[in-house]
Amino acid sequence: MSAEIQRVNMADESYQETWKEIQRSRSVCFKINHTDPMEPECRELLHELIPNMPDTSNIMAPMQIDMGKNMKLGEHVFINHSLTVMARGGVEIEDGVMIGPNASILTANHDFDDHMVLLVGKVHIKKNAWIGANTSILAGVTVGENAVVAAGAVVTKDVPRDTVVGGNPARVIKQLGN
Repeated sequence: MSAEIQRVNMADESYQETWKEIQRSRSVCFKINHTDPMEPECRELLHELIPNMPDTSNIMAPMQIDMGKNMKLGEHVFINHSLTVMARGGVEIEDGVMIGPNASILTANHDFDDHMVLLVGKVHIKKNAWIGANTSILAGVTVGENAVVAAGAVVTKDVPRDTVVGGNPARVIKQLGN
């Protein structure tokens, strides 16, 4: 994995700031999920949830994103409905990425020995990647440029550029192009 996994103790006082962002994001997601998607207010709420979200990118409701301030989206990103993101470790989605319905991006997991400790790592999805429906991308994973993650895949390791992966756990199915 290219991203480092860090240990975060949920009992630390510093976790209170994280909890405030989780509450803020949950409230904004609730509003988005209950607003007519054709109303300008819906777009305004998306910008409130994810600061600096480009106007050329879109996330279809409903969604659940726990820490919108920890997300960075590039230009021309399209994310279909029912997205779940646990963004404690950070999520970066570069230009031209498409994500199918019911995808999960999970940057945190609990330590087996101490459930009050989170293991967090950034998820980075590079330019023009295509993430299929019902996929899970786990903490610390980088999906390479032009890569395809097949529907239903559980991605536990980095995906090389120009590669198709699928399965649980995801494995290389084929190389693309050239």
